[in-house]
Amino acid sequence: MPAALRVYRRTPPITSERTQVSGLMTEHPYDALIRCAMHDDALQAFALGCSALHKWSGFSNFSQDACRGRAEVIREKLLSRLERERGHRGCVRARRILTSIDPGCDNPAEAALAWVVRALCPYEVSTQYELSAGGRRFFADIAIPHCKLIIEFDGIEKLGSTQGEFDRAKRSWLQREQALQDQGWRFLRVNWIDFNDWNALRGRISSTIGVASQPIPARFALLWEPPSERCDGEGRRFRGHEWHGQDGAGGGTQEDSWTTTYEPNDR
Repeated sequence: MPAALRVYRRTPPITSERTQVSGLMTEHPYDALIRCAMHDDALQAFALGCSALHKWSGFSNFSQDACRGRAEVIREKLLSRLERERGHRGCVRARRILTSIDPGCDNPAEAALAWVVRALCPYEVSTQYELSAGGRRFFADIAIPHCKLIIEFDGIEKLGSTQGEFDRAKRSWLQREQALQDQGWRFLRVNWIDFNDWNALRGRISSTIGVASQPIPARFALLWEPPSERCDGEGRRFRGHEWHGQDGAGGGTQEDSWTTTYEPNDR
């Protein structure tokens, strides 16, 4: 777990509502997320927002409609609270972030990738997109149906902890990829190392999506801002030092899911 920074703010909490977390009295988690979206790096706020929405909605690949419905109710509550800050610095950017966060991101790495993709793509972007091949269900991390493009984050946790698990996961991943390529889908795979150069990653993704036939909606294009040194410097959470196998391949270890099930800790 990377080192954490303590941030002191002079502004009071948005509401007087309080809650207890591990025995400590704190501001309401919704207020904490809103303040992060108003004042912290877009990357940090977007990743935190996706993780929080994933947790609060009880997101599951196998009941997405219900989970996304709960997420939308939570989103509306967040935006309603944000209205109390109308006219204050950061309110507009917070609304942009809170309207874009996605409960389908299983972990901060997928959320960071979704942040980059969403800020570049003029088309519909779907997380945990369900596909079928050979009578089996798959869930892609990120899919752009208009381009028939699947963007996958390859993390070491997807490969297993032994060489045998790695080999089995790799074979399964390649079989799934081939089955979907036969249906016309293309793949772009991203790993931790790619997060070391955000501009290169943006260029790679943009090139793969292709020349846009329509402009990127402003609310999404304006999500992008270069991460600050505090967010993106030495020791940062997204710095890539991870081993990904000889060819960077990754894949799920569950038979019914593209990626392994991830149960985030309470935040």
